[in-house]
Amino acid sequence: MSDHWRANPFHRLRLGDASPDRLDRWGADPRVGNAERGREIGRGVWRIAAERIAGEHALPWDVKHPSRHFTARLHAFSWLIDLAAVGPSAHARIADLMDAWVARYGEWDDLAWDPELTAERLFAWLCWGRPAFEQGSPLLRAALMRSAARQSRLLLAAQSELSERHLGSIKAGAALVLAGAAGFPEAEDLAEQGEEMLLEACAQQFFPDGGHLSRSPEALAEALSDMVAATEMLADPPHILREALPKLANMLRLLRLGDGGLACFHGGSEGTAASIDAALARTRGETRSFLFANHSGYQRLEAGPLRAIFDVGGAPPLNYAERAHASALAFELSSERERLIVNVGAARELSPTARMAARATNGHSTLVLADALSASLEERRGAARMVGPSLDDVRRASDDSGVTVQGRHDGYRGAFGLLHRRYIFVDNAGLNLRGIDELIRPMKLKTTPSKRPIPYVVRFHLHPDVRARFSEHRIALLETPGGQRWRLKTDAPEIAIEPSIYWGSAEPRESFQIVLSGEADPMGHGLAPPNRVRWALTKAE
Repeated sequence: MSDHWRANPFHRLRLGDASPDRLDRWGADPRVGNAERGREIGRGVWRIAAERIAGEHALPWDVKHPSRHFTARLHAFSWLIDLAAVGPSAHARIADLMDAWVARYGEWDDLAWDPELTAERLFAWLCWGRPAFEQGSPLLRAALMRSAARQSRLLLAAQSELSERHLGSIKAGAALVLAGAAGFPEAEDLAEQGEEMLLEACAQQFFPDGGHLSRSPEALAEALSDMVAATEMLADPPHILREALPKLANMLRLLRLGDGGLACFHGGSEGTAASIDAALARTRGETRSFLFANHSGYQRLEAGPLRAIFDVGGAPPLNYAERAHASALAFELSSERERLIVNVGAARELSPTARMAARATNGHSTLVLADALSASLEERRGAARMVGPSLDDVRRASDDSGVTVQGRHDGYRGAFGLLHRRYIFVDNAGLNLRGIDELIRPMKLKTTPSKRPIPYVVRFHLHPDVRARFSEHRIALLETPGGQRWRLKTDAPEIAIEPSIYWGSAEPRESFQIVLSGEADPMGHGLAPPNRVRWALTKAE
């Protein structure tokens, strides 16, 4: 749908003039801000992921921005939580920034009043903007109240458009509930419509096991945090909402690594343990632990200090695949509270160009055949949505020695005539993780695209805190800041340590990856070299 209708002056008149004199209640966002980033903002340093405004600027609105994406993220006010984390010394800064925004954009701006950005901004204001509403300039308060009320009415008018934004619709529903609780004009209507949007999200956006249909752990965490904040403002939360939240919380627990953060799959970052802990602590209902989520397509292996999350799922439903990654059979691993093996990740504030690059299979800890994608990206509705692959033969088995999980996908079958199957084993003590990657020519396949050898690599992206060096032939030694030492050994023809990058934290960080390489036989059965690669990660004394 075109967004030009929102800029129509008649539509803008429909947003009305009614505004509250004061706000009765404030939202309690479970997320925890980054005070260090907040202090940077206090000094006038503006950075979002890898982009930043040159120099220091008290107000970011009147200087050149690195990109349209950067501008949009400024308008979302998602950074307000970090400034609020500084404490009372930042209250005057919060008021100045919000008043300055209202003076320039408070009535209308084509980008700033995008419904999804408006939902993020209004939610942030009603959770973290109290200093502006109560301690800011009395002369500017009426304009601030008027703008906030008009933003709430925009969300009411844009419900059909927001329904296609998924997380945006959840944020908008939560913001409307908060606006109703705060005593905005037509408060009952705002709260009722916000509640309806959250109920619709519960019915449409989640798998039966509690995972979000995007298959993104970070998307699930964002949805849970918004819904927790909104539910606490409802006098009598609907049964459907009360029933859904514990399922989401239990799924989120499965997707955490040893440091309390999330595994980075399908367009997300690791988040912060404090925010996740807070959201989980405020979710009422039964706590249930499980190790595999068949609908969401994740398997969890844990023993001793080891925690591994293994992606054994296919593509998300097409309408939820605009940020999905070609990550079939990738895994992430932590030991104790330190991450060892990761995917490159894609924090939500990362620029669109970087997010697109992160979706490729070579940005994940899995096997890559001929530097191809294990899924196809098709342009639909203005976004590159992921299609395929199909995963099957997913099995989990345990015995006295440990747990083994296997999976197989057909993402390389069309171009190369081969299937990829991966086994991951973790011993019961959590001191040994072993893997096998096989490239298999299906017996029913009558022809093969080529009989020439096909190059492959098996990538292990390392967390930026992990150092790597060779200790012996075909053995890489991994060392962590906490003093852990792990040896990665393989029977692959070649092993190398190469540069990588990590986009799973607030700022991009340089890192390394261990790369195993060789050439596969397009007619191979996968039970022996060259179409079978074995590797093992063992804790060193």
